[in-house]
Amino acid sequence: MDIKCSIFEEEKEEFPWDENVLKEFKKSIKDQGIHCLMDDIFLLGFLRARKFDIESSLQLLKNYYNMRVNNPQFFKNLLPSKLEHVLKMNIFQFLPKPDQDGTYILICRYCNWNTSVASAADLWRVIMLCMDLQLTLHRTQEKKIICIVDAGGLTLSHFYHLSPNIIYWLAMLIAKNSYIIGYKAVHYVNLNSIMKAVLSVLLPLLSDELKKKLHFHSDMKTLHEFINPDCLPLEYGGILPGYDPTEANNMIRANEEFYKRNEEYVKLYEEESKRSSKEDRFTNVIEDPQEEKMKKFIEKSEEKFKRYSNNPEAFLDSLKEDLEFEITLF
Repeated sequence: MDIKCSIFEEEKEEFPWDENVLKEFKKSIKDQGIHCLMDDIFLLGFLRARKFDIESSLQLLKNYYNMRVNNPQFFKNLLPSKLEHVLKMNIFQFLPKPDQDGTYILICRYCNWNTSVASAADLWRVIMLCMDLQLTLHRTQEKKIICIVDAGGLTLSHFYHLSPNIIYWLAMLIAKNSYIIGYKAVHYVNLNSIMKAVLSVLLPLLSDELKKKLHFHSDMKTLHEFINPDCLPLEYGGILPGYDPTEANNMIRANEEFYKRNEEYVKLYEEESKRSSKEDRFTNVIEDPQEEKMKKFIEKSEEKFKRYSNNPEAFLDSLKEDLEFEITLF
């Protein structure tokens, strides 16, 4: 699939794959009666994410569609035209130039979020618009992505809309072994008490593997230890033009038909899964012995959030007794 109005550089590297394994994967999908998008680049994402193991790639494919079917509040009508009110806020930007290792960078500037216009779920939906286009890039499938989360300018209004329940559901969607794209690293800059309070809820929900990919920076010099300034905008100590998501947003808008096509395949998968539910062919099986424990942590956190939603520092202090580890980076 060719992205319309693409901001990304033409692929100059070779990203080879085993054509025979791809054919075998397509046959397995058809044998199980799964109706899904069958584009080579889309299916290669699942194979690459599971090191070309057919069985685990097939489970990941099922998980991917089940996540979208079972969470319509996040995935139904996932179209640029339905999220224009968020796109106009210029919160997210994929940089057109990859970093020194060939990985694309997503910047999130939450200070641009107008909470009277968009919910936290709306923001997450726009992130998925960004990510879905990335699924069509060989580079992203091979190199993953880097995310820079800029907490500068967050206010009490933002904090009020980031309750533990919201953080829990968003974290579960990320952690449920159901998405193709992996994070190479997530870098937090301009940390403040609000982001620290949010992270105090988020971190216990993440696996140790994911936690190792998180980096917290007191200044841009430590960020540059990971990302060359040649690959960063001016605001982050780089030499690229300043933060401006205009072209990236226009690319998303120009690909409305791509997102509509994705939605049609989710509907087809849902219809077929309902017909086949007795055979358990489409079951999203994920064992998580820690989930019940995490739910109890969120229940306690939600109670404290109601008491301290106007005081992030007090909320953070109240959580310490429930955390099993010290968040020393804070």
